[in-house]
Amino acid sequence: MFFSSQQPARASLAVVNLVLLIVLLFSFGINQIILGKIYKNLGLSNNPISKIAGALGSGGGSGVALSGDISQDAIKLAMAQGTPEIYGAELAVSFDQVEPAMNVIKQFDPTYGSQKIVLADQDLQRYINIGLKIACEYCCGATSLIREDGQAACGCAHSQAMRGLLAYLIKNHNSEYTDDEMLRELARWKGLYFPKQMIQKITSQLQGANFTPDVASLLLGMKLPDYGKGSQSAPLPSDIKGLPNMVGGC
Repeated sequence: MFFSSQQPARASLAVVNLVLLIVLLFSFGINQIILGKIYKNLGLSNNPISKIAGALGSGGGSGVALSGDISQDAIKLAMAQGTPEIYGAELAVSFDQVEPAMNVIKQFDPTYGSQKIVLADQDLQRYINIGLKIACEYCCGATSLIREDGQAACGCAHSQAMRGLLAYLIKNHNSEYTDDEMLRELARWKGLYFPKQMIQKITSQLQGANFTPDVASLLLGMKLPDYGKGSQSAPLPSDIKGLPNMVGGC
């Protein structure tokens, strides 16, 4: 009789414990989200909990909220986070895992890739037009990803990865991206491949230097804050004539 009288009490205690556990987990989740946003605002993009904050509106999407603080805005533009839209899930690549992603997308490089994507006619011409507007200049000093005949201008892994992604998007998502939007995807990865150099480059151009196509692509659809004397609105990458100014070497 004594044993049976304990059953309701034990059941009630189990319910109370479950409720407390749920409350604890909920509180922990909210705390992690808040911490993630704090880390991201401080520019600590490699902190793993920033991925939680990314679910609230940042990450692989095209929108970056510019604050008017030129240093922080340059970091935000150069350091993409989360999973790229459309192709990210298909290829299981993430801006938060740069080297593994590079190893995936470089396979599609039409010149050096182990799973070469072959382009022809209009697709090849589009590949050339976009590939001439961006380079891995900080690695090998090349002035573009490709030559005017469509052949690779550089054999480094960064260049292979950007060409591979470009070929993949043209082959599989031709109508889902404009040329400028494809260039933007390459520029996002370029920012992660060369963070220091790209942050400096973006900062310089936000302060009034002439925009290059790669930086202009990162600003697609954005209204620039007033960064002070010399700041200007970014043109569309496709409106910029000639190749970007290149610096650096091997």
